[in-house]
Amino acid sequence: MFTGARSRFVELNDRGGQAIGAWVTSADSSTTAIFGEVGYDFVIIDGEHGALGVRDILLHIRAAQATGTVAIVRVLKGDPTQIQQVVDLGADGVLVPKVETAEQAAACYAATQYRAGGRGFCPMVPAAGWTGENWSEHASRSNREVIFIPLIETVAGVENFESIANVDGVDFAFFGLGDLAQDMGTDMYAGREQLLTIWEDCRDKAERLALRLGAPGGVGFDGTSFMTIGGDLNYVRATGAERLAKFRDAVPARS
Repeated sequence: MFTGARSRFVELNDRGGQAIGAWVTSADSSTTAIFGEVGYDFVIIDGEHGALGVRDILLHIRAAQATGTVAIVRVLKGDPTQIQQVVDLGADGVLVPKVETAEQAAACYAATQYRAGGRGFCPMVPAAGWTGENWSEHASRSNREVIFIPLIETVAGVENFESIANVDGVDFAFFGLGDLAQDMGTDMYAGREQLLTIWEDCRDKAERLALRLGAPGGVGFDGTSFMTIGGDLNYVRATGAERLAKFRDAVPARS
């Protein structure tokens, strides 16, 4: 049985490993199925920058469930109604862009939870199996296993990182270097050293606060609890360009 996002991530960390995932921006849920089949621990279904509608997100979630992969959805913004919608669809986690304050983080977390002032009650959704049977068990497991991940990608988010990390229910966070660099008035290459310094400071605070911190892999951000290593359409483009170049080099040009 699928153990749930929180249990999966914690188990991997306790064994000394990291959860490894990929971004999904294609509307075709086959990409999520492929990531699951080859052994990725999670996917981030990108509802912010990907060309995905609600039905597309649902199909990606189902593909992840079919392959035992954690399905995290990045919503367009920190809107509690959007957050509730994707967890009702069956998302195992929600990634919220540009979280900048503790108050914002608390409101987003509440939208993932069946509790007073939080997520609305409705058994007729995929996450509940379209039934109210064993509701208490479903609600308890969902509250425990669904993870809320604030995306720290602005100067304000960095400045308020510790207060965000101290919010009840914030046990994970993701470091977004691209938007952070842009917010700082630089880019992720020219500002690399400054970004690494900020990362190390946030990582040290996260360790002290028992927060599991994620970041893009392969760019020098060491000490992550979970990381992404590219995405579906990036892989298609890179592989397509590489194979095309090899083929053209191997075939003599016509005279």
